[in-house]
Amino acid sequence: MKEGLKEELIDHLEKWWPVNKAKGLMAQLLFKRELKAGVFSEHRRKFFGGCWIFAPKREDFFKLRICFFVHPTVLQSRPGDKVEPEAVMGDTEGLKFRMVAGFLNRSGMGVVYAVPTGQSPLPLEKVQWVLYRYSAAEEGLQRIDESTFFSRWRGRGRPGKRGEKWDPHLKKSYLALEEEELVSLFLNEAFYTSFLKASLKKSVSDPYDIDGFLLSYSRGTVLPLEIKEKFPAKGGDGDFFGVDAGRVLMLLRLCLPTDTNAFYVIREVREADRSFVNWKFVSLSEIIVAASWNLQKGGKGMGGQETQTIRLPYNAFRQLEPSILNDSNLGKIGSLPDEVKRLAQEFKAILEKEPGWRR
Repeated sequence: MKEGLKEELIDHLEKWWPVNKAKGLMAQLLFKRELKAGVFSEHRRKFFGGCWIFAPKREDFFKLRICFFVHPTVLQSRPGDKVEPEAVMGDTEGLKFRMVAGFLNRSGMGVVYAVPTGQSPLPLEKVQWVLYRYSAAEEGLQRIDESTFFSRWRGRGRPGKRGEKWDPHLKKSYLALEEEELVSLFLNEAFYTSFLKASLKKSVSDPYDIDGFLLSYSRGTVLPLEIKEKFPAKGGDGDFFGVDAGRVLMLLRLCLPTDTNAFYVIREVREADRSFVNWKFVSLSEIIVAASWNLQKGGKGMGGQETQTIRLPYNAFRQLEPSILNDSNLGKIGSLPDEVKRLAQEFKAILEKEPGWRR
């Protein structure tokens, strides 16, 4: 990366992202590093990157949700009108994409793969975007014309206003990123903010994102993955983590039609200095049976908006060991309805052991 380009990319991200979003995405990067060459590296092939979820601004938007995946690098030439995923992503990533796209199709969502083309991620006006629709019938990518595709999406979209400045420590963390990591983050945001909103001037309804997916090849299972950095809060009935209620609803929307479970991963840190403690996780099935039903006001989300959070007991989370990601374990807990039923029976047995429950 030529000298000064890193600073330019980060300057754009600072204009686009609130501080909370920048911190949250850093946690995702650190988890990917653990998968690439760290404690979870034996399972590196089981991770596939996340996507945006957009829908046109219409009354029936909830029927028209589409998952947009963004290619992590700028390609020098445009692929053909009809291509195989492996031709764009490589054999390993192409295979993973097929699994994930099939899962999303079964959940009732469309899948689009966006490829930036040109010579460099900057300047933005010289980056061209090529869009492909995933065809479940052919298991391939079909070129689509963006002007026709977005013709019924309302206009007046515009980039958000610049948020607060990042603190020096946060900016230093981004400057220390590998080139491929920073470019991937930049292009993912540029597709939404620069291309869809600023260039096409399209508005979207209820925008969201998925952090990633865990794959079990032997079981053919795809589990959506959320990754956040948090420290536990104090409560009257014990420590807890606050989980964005919207995240849980989104996971349920994906997982109920496919009978699939999901993982919520936390990079636990200490409140005082944000130093790392451990990787923790809870499954969606455990969230359903363990969550407090009384929502409480949360802080600002990654998008800068006020959130409502679900309280989850600290002891509902387990340490994320590499063995948790074994195919046998992913297959065992991969079914959402089966796991909820199992946990319900487990809790029933615990209740019946309470003093005075039975005469």
